[in-house]
Amino acid sequence: MSDVWPLRRSPEGTRRDFRRDQELRLRLSGQYGPEWWEVFPVLLLVLVLVAAPLAALGWLWTRLGWWAALLGAAALGYVVRAALRRRRQALARRRHRAACFTLDQIDAAADDRALRSIVGRLLRRDGWQDVRGVRVTDAGVVHLVGHWPGGRRLGVAVERGVDGTGPEGPRGAGTLRSVGSGKDPVRAEPPPVYLVVSTGHYARSRVLWAARTGVHLVDRALLERWAAGEDLAVLLDLDLEGARPESA
Repeated sequence: MSDVWPLRRSPEGTRRDFRRDQELRLRLSGQYGPEWWEVFPVLLLVLVLVAAPLAALGWLWTRLGWWAALLGAAALGYVVRAALRRRRQALARRRHRAACFTLDQIDAAADDRALRSIVGRLLRRDGWQDVRGVRVTDAGVVHLVGHWPGGRRLGVAVERGVDGTGPEGPRGAGTLRSVGSGKDPVRAEPPPVYLVVSTGHYARSRVLWAARTGVHLVDRALLERWAAGEDLAVLLDLDLEGARPESA
């Protein structure tokens, strides 16, 4: 029997002293759970929040009738729904503030990957989904791709701009390339959004190129407003709602 279930004896003192030593070690290491008096107020609050509405509904049923209990349940559901909505809005505002940046933070990005990470967070903040980096050339050029909930696709080239524009403007963006099934993105429905984000400024030749090809440019001034919290669709006047596919 001792081989199957060996008895453990305290190394010194009584078994109660051994248990106290074990409890002290757990407390010092932070592994000991809360005491009953620490969780009792929370349990009491949960009990009150659950029992009080049920008791009120039962009182309405017995005193006034089933219709009063039904109205009370509807009012309770409305209050709970409003509270949950306010909670979600508060969490959304907190996430929005967490995804806001200053130009100093953007300029301090260690490399192009960190800069793309910031732009990706801004896109996800504004509602773009499945935002990820995709290599588009053998030289290692990476663009961001994603899509709007209505189905509209997105392609983003991110570049570190330079203050002062040359004849070709900041280098590195080039022409945005389609990523995916290989279909012509110009003929896709709804049409994709092509975007070039730069921490600097664009030369006139780059602006003319963007106007001809339908590419949206985000320069340093727009990037500052976008990073501070403004929505990209509002800044660029994107008709994202109109891009939602019609239901069959």
